Amino acid sequence: MAKEITEVDDSSNKSTKPKAQIRKRDRGLVEFKNSKISNAIYKALMAAGKADYKLAEKLSEKVVLKMDQQLSVFDTNRTPSVEDVQDMVESILIEEGLSETAKAYILYRHERRKIRDEKKKILNKKDLDEVDKSFDINSLRVLASRYLLRDNNNEIIENPRSLFERVAILVTIPDILHDTELYSNNDVVVQNITEAEEYYKKIDDFHLKLKIGNYYLNRYHFESLIRHYIYLAKSGHMKISFKDLLRLIAERNLSKYSDRIIEYYNLMVSKDFLPNTPTLMNAGARLGQLSACFVLDMKDDMSEIMKSSTDAAMIFKSGGGVGINYSNLRPEGDIVASTSGVASGPISFMRIIDTITDVVKQGGKRRGANMGIMESWHPDIEKFVTAKTKPGIFENFNVSVG
Repeated sequence: MAKEITEVDDSSNKSTKPKAQIRKRDRGLVEFKNSKISNAIYKALMAAGKADYKLAEKLSEKVVLKMDQQLSVFDTNRTPSVEDVQDMVESILIEEGLSETAKAYILYRHERRKIRDEKKKILNKKDLDEVDKSFDINSLRVLASRYLLRDNNNEIIENPRSLFERVAILVTIPDILHDTELYSNNDVVVQNITEAEEYYKKIDDFHLKLKIGNYYLNRYHFESLIRHYIYLAKSGHMKISFKDLLRLIAERNLSKYSDRIIEYYNLMVSKDFLPNTPTLMNAGARLGQLSACFVLDMKDDMSEIMKSSTDAAMIFKSGGGVGINYSNLRPEGDIVASTSGVASGPISFMRIIDTITDVVKQGGKRRGANMGIMESWHPDIEKFVTAKTKPGIFENFNVSVG
């Protein structure tokens, strides 16, 4: 493998030289690793039909030597940029007579520049960080259209990094409250719940005032902290008062949980695990709803049917989906005693939910989804199982026979 840039010169001088650095496009400084140059040259060689990693390593060493001579990469007053390095790669490829490889490398730079510019446009950012770079353009489009928070003018006000931090902090709060110093498994401890409830009035006062490690709790994280504390305190599980809990956080006695935040954060950034849509949309945000699926009852009564329809609309609004069992509704053509008329049947009321789903997007971001259920004994079961066979009908539904 190619040596680090700090190892290019005579080994007797290594100990006296500082580690070389490179300035990224976001103006941050990182350790210079010529293995990255080798990889970039190798990709260009492959594109030119000359895949040879040893040649790529040899060329990268020449790039490093020339940089050390011309750009003084070990001079702390002159830190080369990524563009400096890439210009030097082009120069070396041309000097070595590898015109086709140089052309492939130039095209590679151009394509990478186009991708960077498109990502900046999607995220409304001047510079990209490592998290932005780790997601492809289509993934960033989804994040921007569905999950990144926006202001009242519909402008994006967070980036992928802050999105994942927002979620990671929120899901760590229950872990904190179950710390053995705070949580009792066996003893029933009485706490002043009213005192904790009073803090609901002070949520804005605590916005970005408390932090776990280096991670600040926003007003919605703080609201969740109150809510979870009250839930556990009502069951007699909290050993300390809410005021003492705040003191422990303020004194950084619970900062060890920053490791848990980082763990959750890394799971999402690495794409090893991503939570459901409501969690990405709402964790640490105003709505706060993390559940994706809700089961609703629908009774054979017009007011109850309309109530269930309203509940479904509110669930869609906050980012969830619903499952409804329509078996309690009388079949189509059955007598309605109060009007001496006939019932329109469960399929017609499914259309109401289907229309609501179209109109009320999930969290204002995407169309919702439904599970329609009917027991096999229902007289309208055949109509139910064939309802989706016609194009454009019940496109927001999956159906299941109970």
